[in-house]
Amino acid sequence: MLLNYVESGDSNKPAIITLHGLLGSLRNWSSAARAMSEHFRVISADARNHGSSFHAASHTFDDMVDDVLDLMDHLGLDSAHLMGHSMGGKAAMRLACRYPERVNHLSVIDTAPKDYPNLHEAEFEAMNALDLSKLQSRNEADAVLEEYLEDWAFRQFLISNIVRGDDGVFTWQINLPVIEEYVPVLSENALELDDSFEGPVHFLIGGKSHYVEETDVTDIRFHFPKVSFDLWEDSGHNPHFEHRNRFVEWVKRKLKV
Repeated sequence: MLLNYVESGDSNKPAIITLHGLLGSLRNWSSAARAMSEHFRVISADARNHGSSFHAASHTFDDMVDDVLDLMDHLGLDSAHLMGHSMGGKAAMRLACRYPERVNHLSVIDTAPKDYPNLHEAEFEAMNALDLSKLQSRNEADAVLEEYLEDWAFRQFLISNIVRGDDGVFTWQINLPVIEEYVPVLSENALELDDSFEGPVHFLIGGKSHYVEETDVTDIRFHFPKVSFDLWEDSGHNPHFEHRNRFVEWVKRKLKV
């Protein structure tokens, strides 16, 4: 099956494929993708079990790699620039190491090749507390989530995964049970010890998020010898939409446009 995707920009320009994070969707890239499409062919994809993509019983990094390769084949792309955020960044790293001939450049947004244990317990506890069959509004959902999560913006991010059917009943657009089952797998390091990619790699790090620490640099350089780092002290975990204009300029500079 093929991932749901949105394409923008001139098909003759260099191709960028954007991959979003856990519980996100291609919508998380929409603002940056529109701006980047002035200079690139931008393909934003929903991961399996996310957004409008298909639901499946498995959700490993190898599954995600295969899905992106299938999408590239469908689009006739022998290679592309991969740009992944968080979970999408981990999948992009794995693809680049396993299929280097398919990757021109790799951009990793605020994640590292390491384990992230117990990182998502609070949000799954909150989401499982919602009885969608009785839910009357998204404001009501926010009130329930607020008992578990203080961050209003993050609650709205989770609520964006709730859709209302033709019968008026709310449901999860994401495949919540499978995603929750595979969170331990997705929280692990996406790379093996001998994985490496010799092409150009760019890491963008949010100084307020702590997803990438100074102690991770040695391991990153081991896997990616041609890596460059940029630390944005004023950014959190989502620099691609927290600082969209600066992000687009960063992409243009790194890809030498």
